[in-house]
Amino acid sequence: MDLQTFQAATQRTSGMAEVSAPWAAAHRAEVKFIDVRQPHELTGPLGAAEGVQNIPLDDLLTQVGQWDRETPTVLICRSGRRSGIATAAFEAKGYRNVASVEGGTLAWNTEVLGLGDIHLSERKTSAATLREATYTTNGLPEVSPDWVHGHLGLVRFVDVREPDELRGELGQVLQAVNVPLSTGLAAVESWPRDEPIVITCKAGGRAARALFHMQHLGFQHLASMEGGMLGWHAARLPVAPR
Repeated sequence: MDLQTFQAATQRTSGMAEVSAPWAAAHRAEVKFIDVRQPHELTGPLGAAEGVQNIPLDDLLTQVGQWDRETPTVLICRSGRRSGIATAAFEAKGYRNVASVEGGTLAWNTEVLGLGDIHLSERKTSAATLREATYTTNGLPEVSPDWVHGHLGLVRFVDVREPDELRGELGQVLQAVNVPLSTGLAAVESWPRDEPIVITCKAGGRAARALFHMQHLGFQHLASMEGGMLGWHAARLPVAPR
């Protein structure tokens, strides 16, 4: 596939290059097709697209600038957020032949495979997995950093620290969504109340406050990551490359 044809198929409604899931399915043999999720996600409820190569986001970002600039490349994750991060990284290096699948594997399941109830099925399965791993410490539901690392992408991982803290000594987990507690957690208002969510901060105090606030909002499947990012580092788990 030539670059002109590839670019004609992309759209930028979100500010970065995207292609639809049906287009990616129809042209998967003509492009380099990369799934940036964690390996354990490929056997989860959403499965993996046939013929896709798995390069987790953390690893992929270390390869930016090393790829052939002439090969059209399509990136996919769960919903499009992580593949969007990767696409932006490639575009920052001057690539014009990389695009993210709009809506990720959620869109793939609904628009390509015709599984209209996949959102509900995925949330139920992931919520049950979170519930089995949760323990209670002083009235607070918690899961271990090791459990979170092994289930990234299967539950929504929320970091309630301030944006400048993500660039600090403790760094950040690429798969985490940053929703600062100081904003009043306004971003969570539109999220499904039955979605499984794990919350972190520096040491756990802010995560606890965020959890109790979200419980008040009606969220049903919540846990705090024990020890916060300090616990993550104590467990020697990886953070985003700097």
